[in-house]
Formats: sequence, structure tokens, C-alpha cells
Amino acid sequence: MAATRAEVARLAGVSPSTVTYVLTGQRSTTAATRERVLRAVEELGYLPNTAARSLASRGMRSVGVLFRRQRTTIDANDLDYVDGARAALESRGIQVVLPVLSSGAAATELDTMVRSQSVDGAILMDVVRRDLRERLLREAGLPTVMIGTSGVAGGAPSIDADFDQMALCALEHLRALGHRRILGLMRRVGGRDANAYHAAIRGLRRSVCRLGMEAVIRSEPDSALVGADLVGRGGLVEDCTAVVANNPVAVIGLACATRAYGLRIPQDLSVIALGVTEYRGRPDAAFSECSVDREAMGRTAGELLLHHARGETVARRVLIPSRLIDRGSTAPPA
Repeated sequence: MAATRAEVARLAGVSPSTVTYVLTGQRSTTAATRERVLRAVEELGYLPNTAARSLASRGMRSVGVLFRRQRTTIDANDLDYVDGARAALESRGIQVVLPVLSSGAAATELDTMVRSQSVDGAILMDVVRRDLRERLLREAGLPTVMIGTSGVAGGAPSIDADFDQMALCALEHLRALGHRRILGLMRRVGGRDANAYHAAIRGLRRSVCRLGMEAVIRSEPDSALVGADLVGRGGLVEDCTAVVANNPVAVIGLACATRAYGLRIPQDLSVIALGVTEYRGRPDAAFSECSVDREAMGRTAGELLLHHARGETVARRVLIPSRLIDRGSTAPPA
């Protein structure tokens, strides 16, 4: 079996990325480090993958934005990130592509993508805890950044929303209007789902405590019927006066039930989204939101990838603040 970069790193007593720097010249290293790495390469008979050698010789020409295989759709909100990456990279002659991964075998597909040299760098989307894609691409020596975080110490550089600040943005707005008891309508997720959903719940809980407010937090499946059950003729359940939501499907059900009971948003109850909870083109779903500038986030990812590929020192994690977009779905409590 052929030796791997990780085995070379262990024998030389350095990190896998240092092996890449020595072999590609992307970053300067000490003479002693270079000697140890080259000695380990010779002893193990290591052959660097063709993608890493090619990138070192010809520079970056294409970047893949990789969504998870489980995705059934890529919507307009997702494409905001892609547009941002394009703005950062295509002006430098680097093409941005969305590779089609046709099977569930992540290791095989990513290995094929790297060896075929179809992309010279990657931006990972829908990042989950200990994301396998991150590890595989780093081991292959492909420059990679993430929109989201995998929680792995020393992992690929990442850009993420500041979820504590996002929740605080929403709650401070509601508190200024006079709301004190809110319903947190959050998306129910599993242990390995995208970290964004877990971080949003943690941020909401911390912000509620910080502002001295009260909250009924429900983690619900993507179901309009579940959302509809959270409102009645008298308003929201458990005497809440406003909804803070990151569950797009459930909040639409809640809004429909509100109208069915003869109630109005925002006169009878307020709704504000964390992140994106609107369906573009649907006026009934145009809720106020606290969210990041998605194009700016994609642009930051593209710029960070460029610096990372050049071997420059980059921040391991960049947090992007949210801003309030007021679409008129909040008002003082009735």
C-alpha cells in the first residue's frame, strides 16, 4: 500500500500541512524541517498526489463549492454564498463550480475529484461535526475552507455566523418593542446535522438569560402542521407574544394558522427569523430577520481560500455579524 502524507508527517515529526509546504514550496520552512521531511519521503517511498503537484506548478484555476450529498435542492439563498465566492475569485481568473457528487461514497467521490484535478480548491457548505469531507480534502493537500465549523481543533479555516450576536440582535429588537416572553421555534436536528442549528439554539438560550427575558423553546421537525399547533384564537401558546424562528416550514404553518384564527402579524403577534426563514417571492413569508450578509460571507470564504492556498497565515475562524432586516413583521405586544 502506498505511503500517505500523514505517515510521512508522523515519521518526520511534523504536521501533514508542513509536509505539503515542503513538497510544494507554498510556504517557507526551516532547513532542518525540510531535511526531516525529505528523509521521511525517501524512506517511505511517498509519492505526492498529482493534484498537489499540479496546483504548485500552475496555480489555482477552479474552486468547487461543495454542498452535502443529502441535499435535495439548492435554493436562491444558497446561491448568495456562491455569488459571493464568484465575486472574490472570478475577477482573478478563477472559475467557481458546483461539482455534482452522484453517490453516497464521500471518500471515493472526493478522491476522484482531487485526482482528476477538476478543482484546485474547495469551499465546504452544510458543515457538520467532524465533517469527513474536511479531513479527506486536507489529507489530499487540497486547499479548503468551510462556511460553518466542524469543531475539529486545527481544522480547515472557517467562516461562520456569530450565532450569539444573531440571537441577541433579534431579542434586543423585540425587547425594545416591549416583548418579554417569546416562543423560540427552532428546527429539530440530529447530532451530526449542520452545526448552525445547534449554535442557533445555544445562542438563543444565552441571549434570553442575558436580557432577563423568558422563553419557551420548541425544537420541532420541518412541519407546517406543527407550526400551526403553536397558535390558537387567543394567540401564541403559553402566553408568548413573539416568535423567534429558524424553522422555515413550521413558521409558515404558524403564519397560516394565525390568519385562519382571524389574527394578524404583527398586530396580534410578532415574528422574527434567525438566519433565513423566508421563501423568496412569497409576500406572506417575508418576515423580519436577523441574518448575515450571505454574499459577503461567500466573498470572505473566497478571499480566505486564496490566502490559504498561497501558504499565508490566516485566521482559523472568522465570525460574521448579523444585521436586522425589518420587513414589518414585528410590533409592540397587543
